[in-house]
Amino acid sequence: MSNTAATQKQLKIKAGIVKRYQKELALYCAEVVENKSKLESITASSGGESGSWDVKNTANLVRESENMVRDTAMRLERAAGELEDLLNSVKRNADLAQNPELLEAEAVLAAGKIIAEDG
Repeated sequence: MSNTAATQKQLKIKAGIVKRYQKELALYCAEVVENKSKLESITASSGGESGSWDVKNTANLVRESENMVRDTAMRLERAAGELEDLLNSVKRNADLAQNPELLEAEAVLAAGKIIAEDG
């Protein structure tokens, strides 16, 4: 496999990783919102009884979801950094200047940075 082909493959792989982490982060953020609303409704229906199993279990789910958001955001940031490093090294190669994988990877990276900052 030529160096150009290997670089294209790495661009595609790293862009795919960033896309996957973007999706995961969005899903975990939605899960946090959903679990918090569940916790509020359970707390309201139990009369503020914080000792019930349902309240404790749902509070644990909220904490776990929040931890997954933080973890996924860190993984997204790390993957976006690796993709950015690869893009910076690839941009010096004239053969790949207008390569579709390069252009797609740049778009994915831009979207990944926006999501990581918001997340």
